[in-house]
Amino acid sequence: MDEIKKQLDEAFSWAQKDDYDKALALCNAVIQANPSIPDGLRKRATIYARMGDYDRAIADITNVMAQEPDDPSHHFFRGWWYLDDGNPAQAVEDLTKALALGEKNNHYHDESAHFFRAAALLRLRRYDEALADCQHVRDDFLIYIKSAGKISKADILREATAGKSKG
Repeated sequence: MDEIKKQLDEAFSWAQKDDYDKALALCNAVIQANPSIPDGLRKRATIYARMGDYDRAIADITNVMAQEPDDPSHHFFRGWWYLDDGNPAQAVEDLTKALALGEKNNHYHDESAHFFRAAALLRLRRYDEALADCQHVRDDFLIYIKSAGKISKADILREATAGKSKG
C-alpha cells in the first residue's frame, strides 16, 4: 500500500506541474494493477477536476462512491465539481448527503460543504436556504469556485438578501 501511495503522490506532483499526461499515466497504471482499490480512481478524479474535465472527475468519483458509499468526502468533492461544472441542483444533492454522512463521521469538510451548498442554492434562487447555510460559515470565509471566481460569505449574504427582497 505504501508503494501505491508513493505512485499516486508522484502522479499528483506531476499534475501540480501541469504535466497531466504523466500524472494520468501513473494513475492509470495504479488502477490497472489494483482495480479493487479505489485510491487510483480517487486521485485520477482529483487530477481530472484540476484539469477542468468534470465529466471524467465525476465519473471516477462516482465509481469510488460505489465502493465506499458512506465516505462524506466523496459526496463533498462531487458536489463541489458539480457546482464548478454549472450544475447547482446536483451540487446541492451531493453536498447535503456529505453533511448528513458527516454528522455520523465527524466530517472535516462541513464548513466548506455549507458554503458550497449556499453558493449552489443561491444559483437556484433558494435564498432562505442559502442564508441558513451561511450561518455555519465563518465571516471571513472565502473560496475560489471556477465557475464564479472568488466568492465570500459576504457576497452570498448580499446576493441572497437582495434576491429575497425582490421576490
